[in-house]
Amino acid sequence: MAKDQEQKFSEVLGAVTTGLLKFVGGASELTLAAEEKNSEDLYRARFAGLVPEVHTAAGVVTVRYPRRLHPFTFRKHNGQLTVNASVPWAVEIDGGAGRVTADLSSLQLTRLELGGGASHVSVVLPRPSGTVRVRIGGGASNVTLRRPHDVAARVSVSGGASHLTLDNQHLDAVGGGLDLTSPDYETTEDRYDIEVVGGASSLTVDRP
Repeated sequence: MAKDQEQKFSEVLGAVTTGLLKFVGGASELTLAAEEKNSEDLYRARFAGLVPEVHTAAGVVTVRYPRRLHPFTFRKHNGQLTVNASVPWAVEIDGGAGRVTADLSSLQLTRLELGGGASHVSVVLPRPSGTVRVRIGGGASNVTLRRPHDVAARVSVSGGASHLTLDNQHLDAVGGGLDLTSPDYETTEDRYDIEVVGGASSLTVDRP
């Protein structure tokens, strides 16, 4: 049961070789990071205000907030979570998340999913290994993905989107079935493939 308090969580890395981080049910004011590879913990976290349930099993870390939050309560909780960069991770952030900042630059990221309705999300992506897929759900808004300067990307849109930017390509309105690619996408193996489901708005994919 979530409570109005501050609480810390952690789990020993042990024999875990891959991780999956899942946020369920409207996380807000959330900061994610990846630490250097010398930690003995799989993850460390601190949550304040409305503390979620945190469950860990076989490398899957599930952070679960109540599905229905009163608007006044929604902005009163926050959290910081750091994962161990010695193992590869997939990250899933369920719909309804707001004001999420993630610096994953030192991580080996295998997959990223942002659920429908996520808003004000900023992610610094790491250097990919192979083609890494990112999925952004319908209704997501004000999402910024920043990748290393020499990493290619493709953005494919199904169902329409508005205010879409890939590097120096800017589109105010986008119909379904559109693909935008950086010039180097077809000639490199290590790249990001970003799928945008209909209804997303104010999406920026860039690099320094």
